[in-house]
Amino acid sequence: MKHNRRIAVHFAAAMGALCISLSAPSAHAQEQRSDSVTQATKADPCKGKHYSKVAYTFYRGPSKIPLRCGTKTWGYKHIVNHGRWSTAFKNKINDTLWKGHEVRPGVVYRYKPGTGCTPNPKKNFKVVYNKGPLGGKPGGLTPQGIITATVEYTAIARAAC
Repeated sequence: MKHNRRIAVHFAAAMGALCISLSAPSAHAQEQRSDSVTQATKADPCKGKHYSKVAYTFYRGPSKIPLRCGTKTWGYKHIVNHGRWSTAFKNKINDTLWKGHEVRPGVVYRYKPGTGCTPNPKKNFKVVYNKGPLGGKPGGLTPQGIITATVEYTAIARAAC
C-alpha cells in the first residue's frame, strides 16, 4: 500500500499535478453517490406511501396547506398522473397559494400580467384545495389539502383592442 502511494506521489510530482490516492474512493465520489440516492428518493415522495401522507407543505398566510400523496383523483399522485409535476410546477403552486387571489373558498388563481392586445392568451395558474375533511366527512382526514393544480389559458377579448 505504501509503495503504491510513493509511486503515485512521484508520478504526480513529475507531472506537476495533484496527488490523489487511488487506493480509497474519494469523498466527492461517495458524496455524489449518496446525492443520487437522495435525489431518487426525493423524485417521488409518495412511493409506497399511504394516501394521507403529506408530500409537501405550502402556506396561505399563516395557514398550512398540505399536498398529500392522495389518489389518482386528487393530491400529488393526481398531479403526477396528469404529467404536470416538476420543480417549476411546485414553485407555481407555492407562489399561487402565497400571492394568489382566492376567487371562491378553496380556489386560488395567480394571474400572469397581461401585455395589452397580444394575440396570445393570458396564462393563469389555479390551485384547488380543501381546508375541510376528505369527502366532507366529520372526523376524517383534515385538512384534505390540495386537490389539484392546473395551468389555464384565458382568451383576451378582441373588442378592447
